Amino acid sequence: MGDDFHQVVADKFIFKVKKGLLYGENDTWARVEGGSIRLGITDYLQRRGGDIVYIQLPKIGDKVKQSEDIAQLETIKAIMTVASPLAGTVSEINSLLNDKPELVNEDPYGEGWLILISLTNLGDIDRLLKAEEYFELMKKKIQDELKRRMRGGKGT
Repeated sequence: MGDDFHQVVADKFIFKVKKGLLYGENDTWARVEGGSIRLGITDYLQRRGGDIVYIQLPKIGDKVKQSEDIAQLETIKAIMTVASPLAGTVSEINSLLNDKPELVNEDPYGEGWLILISLTNLGDIDRLLKAEEYFELMKKKIQDELKRRMRGGKGT
């Protein structure tokens, strides 16, 4: 399993980035499936948010724009919004999450996926980060968060 992920330990947590996926800077992952992308949130985002107790997803047929909110996750700590890294039309939602929102925490890169989007423009996929690029970005976010905590400030 270790070969499938880039991982780093920080503040007693192991943060994983699955190899072979593409990533948005807003802590989403995308798997290309023909002219569509299957989207979910990263291990980093689900760990920062805490235990997910409720998820609100868009409806099939909804049009989404890049950087537009596509999901709302209610955790024991807060309510988080998830923005789409690309534009398109929602063609499938993960209905398992209605009864088991904790799947996002348990398996963010697998059964905890959120939605499938039929892309408006396939060329937009080039805007996403490769796993190695996102891994470096995530490590920087973790370092920045730890520095804020050390200074006594609260991170978001």
